[in-house]
Amino acid sequence: MKITSFGEVLWDDFPTGKKLGGAPLNVVTRLQSLGVDTSIISRIGDDEDGRTILKEVEQRKVPHTFIQTDPEQATSLVTVTLSDKGSASYEIVYPCAWDRIEATQEACERVAESDAFVFGSLATRDEVSRAALEKLLEHARFKIFDVNLRPPHYDYERIRHFLNKADVVKLNDCELYELAEAFGSPYHSLEQNIGFLVDNFDCRNLCITMGEHGAIFYDDGTFYYHGGYRVKVADTVGSGDNFLAGFIYKLMNNAPADETLSFACALGAMVASHHGANPEISLQDIQDFMYPA
Repeated sequence: MKITSFGEVLWDDFPTGKKLGGAPLNVVTRLQSLGVDTSIISRIGDDEDGRTILKEVEQRKVPHTFIQTDPEQATSLVTVTLSDKGSASYEIVYPCAWDRIEATQEACERVAESDAFVFGSLATRDEVSRAALEKLLEHARFKIFDVNLRPPHYDYERIRHFLNKADVVKLNDCELYELAEAFGSPYHSLEQNIGFLVDNFDCRNLCITMGEHGAIFYDDGTFYYHGGYRVKVADTVGSGDNFLAGFIYKLMNNAPADETLSFACALGAMVASHHGANPEISLQDIQDFMYPA
């Protein structure tokens, strides 16, 4: 299996210090730890923060062949604030290096040979990276859109455009309700609003995360539900990204939909019980968590 992601690599700046982050990087970092051939197309600055990112990415065994270096823009640094319950909010500087990603020939070739191409909404905020993404999508076999609505770094027409390009869309329940309302949905329930998006966009598969309450997967006409796993939350940073990694891992291995959802919920919960987005978790750890002796 080959999975390639596109978008931001950055430092999450917590009150306790900096941690490597960025949703596209978090997803492929977890997939790499599960034995998947991964790569990420991104951009860093020609600075110490950027050089340290390359070292850390290398330590995690994620290839950085397609992480470009920008001569002008700085490596992204995001200020993270945690609530009393561990929920995170983000202050994201614009512009930064990953706003200037280029679609090189080598990157296009990597996307073309990948089983799935994962991209998010945040890295579409600038026209340079957005144009690169458009070119890369032309080469993608299977497209997974990770919606991350980070005010003020999105607009609804851009979201609409990329919803229509995706084979699978992942978003959380708050994002679902926001988009459904923005696009004119008259409905109130999750299921009705999922149906509204499906009916109005060229996408037959939506996965909706609901935090501690689990997730819903709409798979071409059928709803699958998982109630989530109860854990003591350390922080929620990267939990959704790891959920998506688990979801992709099972989906691309042709697992049944309910198994895919259960595995993804378990991985998201396990990460929420640790600090940071990339704690060490093995396949065996996930199995032991899901099926305790």
